Amino acid sequence: MTNLLKTMCALTLMTSMACARADDTSDKAAAVATLEGFFAAFSVEHYPNPSMDDWITDDFVIFEMGEVFTWHSFQAFLAGAGYADWISTDWQFSELRVSVSGQAAHISYVNEGEFIYPDPANPEGRLRERNRWLESVYLVKQDGRFKIKFLQSDNVTREVAAYP
Repeated sequence: MTNLLKTMCALTLMTSMACARADDTSDKAAAVATLEGFFAAFSVEHYPNPSMDDWITDDFVIFEMGEVFTWHSFQAFLAGAGYADWISTDWQFSELRVSVSGQAAHISYVNEGEFIYPDPANPEGRLRERNRWLESVYLVKQDGRFKIKFLQSDNVTREVAAYP
């Protein structure tokens, strides 16, 4: 009987550990899906996107270019940069490092973006801008899904050239 009890306890422990690993894997995938969803919603092709609230918390903050923005103040910054007139935006993520703890997640990654937009100095021209950033997001679970609470971005390289 003692061996049966030990075997049952060991099986229960192994099952709970396997479930915890499965939950961790699914939470990591959900956190990455939130990051991808945020950038898809933020793309100029969908901007302004009324469903942005699906991806960010009410108290979302972005630290970009040495400044702190709320989503509202970041939208004002984008309006001043003529973002709504941009032609295309594309982001590619690499080197993702994801950690999950309880109801929160953190992702650090490399973000490479390419943007095509009107040349402010030449109304007939276009510019292509390529950037590389080191970024980090902090996510929290709200209503059973992750939302981004904080995004920090450091620009590493920036190249701007005329686009044919």
